[in-house]
Amino acid sequence: MPSFALIAVTGVGIAAACLTTGSWVPQALRTLRTRSTGDFAWSYLLMFGGGVLLWLVYGLLRGDVAIIGANGVTLLLVGRIALVKRGAGRGPEAG
Repeated sequence: MPSFALIAVTGVGIAAACLTTGSWVPQALRTLRTRSTGDFAWSYLLMFGGGVLLWLVYGLLRGDVAIIGANGVTLLLVGRIALVKRGAGRGPEAG
């Protein structure tokens, strides 16, 4: 049975993951609703997405549920924004 300290540490990690990943949800929903991606630079999306992908790999290697969950969801959100930006690349909002 896991110790209280291990449960507490995992709880802190999951809470941090929910807050940081959750902070992307309003932006992703807004982007999907408005289809406006001009404020997202491709360099930002690629560098941030690459970093999140590496964090996901790190979490998988460590078997850390909080890291895996947070970065998996964040990568999906960033990927969706990138798809919208690619589709908007033909219009004035492409940026």
